[in-house]
Formats: sequence, structure tokens, C-alpha cells
Amino acid sequence: MGGVSSARTPAWPVLRYHLLRALFPTPIYPLTLAGGAPEAPAVVPPDPWPGDALRGAAIRGGRFAFSGHSMTCATNPWVAAITDEHPLRWQRAMHCFTWLRDLRALGGDDARQAARTLTTAWIHQHRGWSATAWRADILASRIMAWLTHYDVFFASADDAFRHDLMASIGRQIRHLIRVLPAEVDGAARLTALKGLLCGAIAFPCPNAVEESARELLRNELARQIFPDGGHIERNPSLHFRVLSDLIDIRATLNAGRREVPEFLQHAIDRLAPMLRFFRHGDRALAHFNGSNEGDGKLIDLALSQADARGRAPRSAPHSGFERLNAGRMLILADTGCAMPGFDRTGCAGTLSFEASVGRDRLIVNCGAATDGDRRWRWACRTTAAHSTAQVDNRNSSELRDDGSIGRRPSSVLCDREDKDGCSILTMSHDGYLAPMSITHKRRLYLAANGEDLRGEDTFAGAAVHPFTIRFHLHPRVQASLSKDSHQALLRLPAGSGWRLRSNHGQMRLEDSIYLENPHEPRRSLQIVISGMTGGDEAGVKWELQRHDHRAASERA
Repeated sequence: MGGVSSARTPAWPVLRYHLLRALFPTPIYPLTLAGGAPEAPAVVPPDPWPGDALRGAAIRGGRFAFSGHSMTCATNPWVAAITDEHPLRWQRAMHCFTWLRDLRALGGDDARQAARTLTTAWIHQHRGWSATAWRADILASRIMAWLTHYDVFFASADDAFRHDLMASIGRQIRHLIRVLPAEVDGAARLTALKGLLCGAIAFPCPNAVEESARELLRNELARQIFPDGGHIERNPSLHFRVLSDLIDIRATLNAGRREVPEFLQHAIDRLAPMLRFFRHGDRALAHFNGSNEGDGKLIDLALSQADARGRAPRSAPHSGFERLNAGRMLILADTGCAMPGFDRTGCAGTLSFEASVGRDRLIVNCGAATDGDRRWRWACRTTAAHSTAQVDNRNSSELRDDGSIGRRPSSVLCDREDKDGCSILTMSHDGYLAPMSITHKRRLYLAANGEDLRGEDTFAGAAVHPFTIRFHLHPRVQASLSKDSHQALLRLPAGSGWRLRSNHGQMRLEDSIYLENPHEPRRSLQIVISGMTGGDEAGVKWELQRHDHRAASERA
């Protein structure tokens, strides 16, 4: 992996941010944000993303359901929205105001009045700074939501409302100027820069602000986007978000009759094919590094808006992923590890893979839980939550209590060979080398007809430790073991049968979970093969082949 710019955040913005940070909660700070405001936006940015009329009706009725949590409040929700009884992710969704799309989808005078009432209440409740509501990326999303919905909800409001709205946008933009680029990083920093650049065009701000935002964006894209088009956080869900943010920036530049810089268009042209890379046959996303499936229709829309024609690459060596496709089978493999400094959603899933047949997912990773008990979120990041091998019940990357990653593989190697329609991946990582003197090697072979996947997991090193190889199954896959437990028989929803067998004794069928979205875990199963390392190259050979399920059941 590698290939992004090595540029770091300059020291002065970081120092300035930390000096100012102590001032934010004080009564003095809001006074420093005062300034003039226009009567209306100079440019109303377009918003191509759809809302949900049913959610809009719930919001109009005082029910706010986001991120797997809901609250009902008939009056002002903003007092309740900042209390600790509500999950942080839900609070962020509230303060982002992207749910204005849902009210827009609902339409009508009641929806318009609800948008104005909730916006007015927020402005009065949050004239001063608060950690969640004023965090750079959340603030930026709110600015964009207010600006893009100005004509729909706010342009026809009375003078007092419009004055308060524009004054609040001005205060938030001034705060954003002060905290960027230091307050947030990764995809969140790109979202914040979207708010700053689009806000500077729409508000409008002095030319120097817009120019500075452009330069910051240029530097961040060079820093965060790999040459193969992957994003540095290696999370398909965040990759989708980054592409969507850049599409929004480009649309605002066009609406404001600004030239779209070449570096922005080039980034969109690289990101779009990699988004295709991460999709299974059901059009949703693979589960790597904190990602969940997402909405296939929204992904379609993003790719349409990107207007980038490049196909999904077969190989993404800078990002650390490989894609094998033959017949109706698709294999997506993680051949990298989380990047230092960009590992807040990273997982210990090196050399894991997912397999789908047509529109049916077969072998998966468990997915990500983003709210709830910290131990639950941690469990979804472990090696055991991925379809790969684990040694001595340890993680291939160290998951620290603060959410960061400590020890991680220092060397992840991958060699690919494609010949006569067949593909072979030969991979290894040294994540277990320092603690246990073991190197995990995995070899995958996919036949040209897509009906024969063969694998070999080896553990190089003389040390003796228990190992476990896991194949997590999608909840819709039916699974049973043969009488001798030497093979597993699998049936997909579309009706095709598959057989997984190995040369290494008995298999076990155990419970697992699958998070299609981060809030609703579903029961599923996993196939487990266990053994001991030791000797120069202990290991397991296994194969997954298309099989007539009924005939296999009769023989079993």
C-alpha cells in the first residue's frame, strides 16, 4: 500500500486550534464570531440526494429516528438532543440537518413550517459553541443543508427569520475558518472543507477564504486519495461519502459559475471506479474497515452524478484490495491494513475476503456497529469478526481501548497472477510475527468458470499456537454439515448449492452475526476450522465448489 502525499497538517493551524479551543465554551467566544450577513445566499447549491417522505412525516410529527435510535419531542428537541441519554451518532445526525431532505420529500406547508420551526429553535439554542453541534464536519453538513434548502423552505419566510438564519450561517462559517484544518481529519475533514468552500461561494465571503479553501482541498485530496482511487481510510462507506462530498462541491462551483479545478475532477474520476470496485452483485458495498452495505440506489445515483466512466479495477495495490471475478462469482480481498493516523474505523481483518454469487452474498465479514456498548463496537473490529485466520485468539492488529490501532502488520505482501481466465492471489502478513513468531500466508485460486474457489492458509514459523480459520456466512445462506463434519453444504437464496471442504479434519458450524446496517445485527452462521501451528509451514487447504445441493444432502 502507499502512494498518497506525505504532507501533514502544518504545525501552526494545529497550535492555533489548541490555543483557541479553551475559548470556545466561554461566553466571550460567540461575540468574536459577529459580522455582517447578506439578505440571501448569493448561490443556492443544488442537492441531488433524495429524502424519505415517511421519515419526513415522522419528523413533522415530532419523532426523530436516526442511527437506530429514536426520540419523540412535541416541542423543542434541541435541549434533549444534547443530553447524554441519546447516542452520539444520533445526536450528530440531528445536528447535521440532512433530514431536511426528508421534509422536502414530504412537501406541503406543514413540512415547510416544521423545517422553519426546528431551524429557529436550533439557532436560539446553539448561539454558543458546543462540542458535538459545532464540530467542523457536522457544522459543515448543517450549513450545506440550510443553503441547499433555502429556496424550498426559507426564502419565503419573514425578514426576521431570514436575518437570523443568515447571521447564524455567517457565525458558523467564521468558526469553521478558525478550526480548519486541525479539528478533524480524513473523510470528516473533506466534509468540513465542502462546507467551507461552498459556504464561501454562497454566503459570499472574501475571496481569500474561497482561495484558502480551494488550496486546503487540493492538499487534502493529494494526501487522502491513493493513485488507484482508494481513500486512505480504506472504508467503502467513507469512500462513498467522500465521492458524494466532491460531487456536491463540483455542483456548487458550477452553480456559482466558478471553474472546476482539475484536481477536483481528477479525484472524482479516480474515486468513482473504486466505488464500483467495492460493490457486490446486489449493488451494495463490501464490509471492510468499518463499512456497511449502504443503499444501492444512492450508490447508483452517486456514480451517475460523478459521470466517470472508468470500470472497476481488478487490482488496487495502493489501497490494499484485490477483486477476482469469474463466471457469477466475485471475490473481494483485503490485502492491506489500517494506515497510522487514519485508523479510527480500521479493523484487524487483514487477508479477509468476501464472496458473492450473482446477487447473493455467500461469505462475508460481520460489518460494523457504530453505536451501543463500546465492547460490541470493538468486537466487530476484531480478526474473529472477519473471514480470515486468527492465531492464538489474538488480533492481527492491536485494537486499543481508545479506538486507535497499535501494533499492526508492517509487511503485507500480495502477488497476483491472471491466466486463461483463472486468478491466483498469494498473500501474507506479519501481524503475528512480533508477538508469536508466526507469519500468516493465504493463497486463493478462482477458476475461470467461477464455480471453483480454492484456498490455502499456512502459518510459517516453528512456534506452536492454536489457530482458527473462519468463514462467516450471510444470514440468507442455509448451511449444514455432513455426517462426518468434513464438509459444509451451503444453499443460496437463488437456489445454487455449494460445498466447502478441507483437508484438515472436522469443521464446526457456530453462531455469528451480520450487520447489513450498523444498528440491526442479524443472526447468521460461521464455518470454523481449528488446528495448531508448529513446524516450518503448518496449514490448511480448503475448497468451495458449486455442488448439487439435493444430491449432496442425500449422500450425507
